[in-house]
Order: sequence, then C-alpha cells, then structure tokens
Amino acid sequence: MRAVGVVAEYNPLHNGHRYHLEQARELTGADVVVVVMSGNFVQRGEPALLDKWQRAELALAAGADLVIELPVFYAVQPSHIFAQGALRLLNALGVTDLVFGSEHPEVDFLDLAKQAPSVTSGNSFSDRRQTFASAYAQSLEAATGFELTDPNDILAFGYAMAVHQLDLPITLRPIARKTAAYHDQVIPAEGAIASASSIRLALHKGKFDKVAPVVPASTTAALTEKPTTLGFEKRFWPLLQYRLLTDTVGQLGQVYQMAEGMEYRLVNTAAAKDGPQGYQSFIKSVKSKRYTFARIQRTLLYTLLNIKVDQMQAAMADPYLRVLGFSDAGQAYLNQIKKIVTLPLINRVDLGLAKANLRLDYKAGQVWQLLADQPAPVQDVGRRPIHWEPGKENL
Repeated sequence: MRAVGVVAEYNPLHNGHRYHLEQARELTGADVVVVVMSGNFVQRGEPALLDKWQRAELALAAGADLVIELPVFYAVQPSHIFAQGALRLLNALGVTDLVFGSEHPEVDFLDLAKQAPSVTSGNSFSDRRQTFASAYAQSLEAATGFELTDPNDILAFGYAMAVHQLDLPITLRPIARKTAAYHDQVIPAEGAIASASSIRLALHKGKFDKVAPVVPASTTAALTEKPTTLGFEKRFWPLLQYRLLTDTVGQLGQVYQMAEGMEYRLVNTAAAKDGPQGYQSFIKSVKSKRYTFARIQRTLLYTLLNIKVDQMQAAMADPYLRVLGFSDAGQAYLNQIKKIVTLPLINRVDLGLAKANLRLDYKAGQVWQLLADQPAPVQDVGRRPIHWEPGKENL
C-alpha cells in the first residue's frame, strides 16, 4: 500500500481541509492518506478549539485513513521545527509523498532550500530591532530572490528544509490554496471555502450561522455539542499569572525559549500594580520588536506547562507515533508497516507511560481540559485509537 502524507492542525476542520485530503489522494494515487495532526495545542501556542480526539474523528470523516498526533514538543514550535518534526514522523511511517497548500505552488521549494543561507552564518540574525523570522526572510531573499512572507509558503519552505537537511525520501507536492487566503478575517458571503482564521474569529463572536456553510456538518455539530476552548483566555490568564508570581525568576529562566532575560519582563509586567488584567493585554504589554506574537504565546504556554529546556530537548530526541485513529485502510496499513516502522508505535497509554515518555503531552492534555472545562480524565490515559466506521459516531 502506498501512503501520502498531510500535516495539519484542523483548528477547526473546514471545507478547504476536506478538499486538501481529496487532492492528496487524487494527485498521488495513494491507497492511504496519513495525517500528522497537532495535539491539543497548535503552533501559535493556543489551545485547539476541539480536542485531538474530536479533531481526529473529523479528519477521518473527511477522508483521512490514519491520524497520528504531532506531539506538543514539535507542534508548538516555529515553522522549521514544526515541519521537521512532522516529516520525521511521516518518514518513520513509510510515507513517500507530502501534499501541502502553498500561495506559490509553482516554486521549487526543495531547490530553494538548497540555496538557502545557513542560520549560523554571519551576524545576519542578531539585530534586536526585528524578529529572527524577518531577518532570515531578508537573507533568503538576498540569496535567492524569493520573498518568503506568506504563511503556507513559510511552512512549505520548512518542509523542504527538513527533506534537504535530513535527506528524507519524501516527494514534496505543493497545491494552490483554494479561494481563501490564510489570514482572511471575513467569511465570504458566497462560496463554501473560508480561512481557518476567519472561522475562528466568527466563532469567538458567536456567529455560528456564518460558519456552517464553510465547514462540514460534522464540524458544526462538534463545535456546538462538544467541549471547546472558545474564550480560553479567561481561564488561561489566572493560571499563567499564578505561575509567573509564584515561580522564582531563576526557575522561569530555565523555561524553554525564555531567552535574553524575558523572564524579568514577564514577572515585572504580571506583578505591576496597574498592570494588564487579561491574557491579550498582557501579551501586548510584553511584546517587543524582537519577538513575534506567536513567539510570546509559545513561551507563555511553555511557562504554564513548566517545560524546561532539558525536558524539551530530551523529548525532541525521543519522538514516538501516537495513533489517534484509523479507517479500515489505515488499520491495514499499520499492519503492513508495524514490523519496519522506525519509531515507537503507541496505541494505548497507561499512567506510567503518560508520566514518562508522554509526560509533556499528558500535561498539555490536562491543561486543555481545564481551559475547556472538560471533565477528567479523558485525554490520554486509557484512550484507544478511534476505529472510524462511516455512518456511526465513533467517539
């Protein structure tokens, strides 16, 4: 059986994602579509609207055959680490093709990666007046003539860099984004495709009627019937504030990505008498030209989860394949590759495993439940993969 890979967050799964899954199968003639999907937190450091199990079920209903969790130590990262982690998992599963959306699908991203400047060369990335991403994009444009600014192109370049640097036998197949741009904030009055950004914005405003035409019916049902993290900031802020006010500066300084004295800025802002009274206002207060909002949000999540540098490094050095769900075809594929798969394949998690190998995802799941007010325990311990059967609710 031949497998094609897709990397996704599905936050939430919409009609454009369903089109992507259809195209992945059609373009490659694959027997199985394997999705590596972010767990309970997404790349920008925010909780996914729906938990990983619900999103896995939606993916299977939309055409995926096998859904593997992208662990939090890969999922909540800048694009190059996110991409490298996802492709490492796909390669371990024997996937030979990756289909992904791009604003410029005509670009040979692998050739671009081969021409790209090294991040360690020169002093191009030490200017504190701009973010690392901006500085690197400028260096890339100077070296290749390509302006890397669009979100999906940035991820596409990350995939290409991963294939190039890790020498992976994976063919990259970009496809054009359909209709909606990544950062579109308004759901179009006509058509069935909208950006995830516009959908999330409408959901946060309570405009579920606007969302229904641009997502599968199963997504609408999940968003209205299942626990979600809509309005998560009200729960996130006091938990984060407690961590910032009770940990010492020395302890905070050991948190992953807490660089260049950022811990002092966070603590002083959180403790200020007339300081921010909410999550978003806090982020705006600590923002600087050196760091993007996404970088700040990721660091705040690492802080809340108390993920130290050594813990993150150890986790990234010892990845695994956590199976969230499969169709009949996906199950057959797992049986085909189980003797040759190159990473631990995990179908069921007991408490011992949750607190050892999967400790970061276990903590992330517990925090997600707090933010969604979801009864515990449901996220990890004792959960078995979803066996998708059309026509019935599988969770």
